[in-house]
Amino acid sequence: MVFPEVVSIGEVLVDFIPNEIANLKGLTSFQKCPGGAPANYIVGMSRLGVKTAFVGKVGDDPFGDYLRDVLQSEGVNVANLVKATNGERTTLAFVYYDNDMDRDFFFYRNNSADVNLTAEEIDSKLFQKTKYLHFGSLSLTEEPVKSATYRAIDICKENNGQICFDPNIRVDLWKNDEMLRAAIEQALEKVDIFLPSLSELQFLYNKKNFDEQDAIDYFFTKFPLKMIILKKGKEGCIIKERNGYFLTIPSFEVEIVDTTGAGDGFNVGFIFGLLNELSIEEAGIVGNAIGALVVQKKGAMTSLPFRNELEEFLQKENIPIKLKQKKA
Repeated sequence: MVFPEVVSIGEVLVDFIPNEIANLKGLTSFQKCPGGAPANYIVGMSRLGVKTAFVGKVGDDPFGDYLRDVLQSEGVNVANLVKATNGERTTLAFVYYDNDMDRDFFFYRNNSADVNLTAEEIDSKLFQKTKYLHFGSLSLTEEPVKSATYRAIDICKENNGQICFDPNIRVDLWKNDEMLRAAIEQALEKVDIFLPSLSELQFLYNKKNFDEQDAIDYFFTKFPLKMIILKKGKEGCIIKERNGYFLTIPSFEVEIVDTTGAGDGFNVGFIFGLLNELSIEEAGIVGNAIGALVVQKKGAMTSLPFRNELEEFLQKENIPIKLKQKKA
């Protein structure tokens, strides 16, 4: 077995990206794209030359076969991508724009394959050399995938791997906000690197007077986190280690075509930077760079850059960062 350095667990699904800007009722055509935040992340890592694996479950249906083929074609180890045997279908998500023209998702996920991944279906041998395990909150919405996720986390920690968590909050998949916050707080007890967006940090902090630095300090006080990276879109990111200073890293100015997957792209770049033994500031710059590359194309997974594209972008922006990570 080729042991991966980076593993992600969770949902792999089909995103239907609109070909026009309108609310869901008014949309008339979509483009089919592979998606799911953990799957986007792992493909992004693979495109940069990292040894990767994906853990999850898809339906025994054409969409599941399509997604497995996509991950395999991207060089991702799919030995632990389980095919459902009880009629569960692959999850679908329709992307649309709300009344404020903000991007949102409409999910077809009732009794879907990804939420039926069991703890017993996790291959513990996969994690022997894993340096980073990545997951999001969609893996916490219900059983049995919640227990499967925690089993993967525990196995990774036993093998000295670090746990990365992007909350990727989708409020409509939860019965209420309190259940969502409670599930994320439970997960944060096991997380090393926390990667929320600004709106997600505001939601989780849940106080009337919001201050970014106060919120970050609060989460360090309450949970055993090693690092918090606050993703702020056009405003770049803020990085804080437990006993370190706040670092503010500006974004790159680029033409925006589609913001779907920009946060996933940042996650890829930041952890790739750490794999390359860059400083956390340099890792943040690489995260911003991949986010900038992603928003210039339509789709999430399909817009993730290859290593040469990243290197060319950094060179064009006069960023003197040397990447050491070798191709898988």
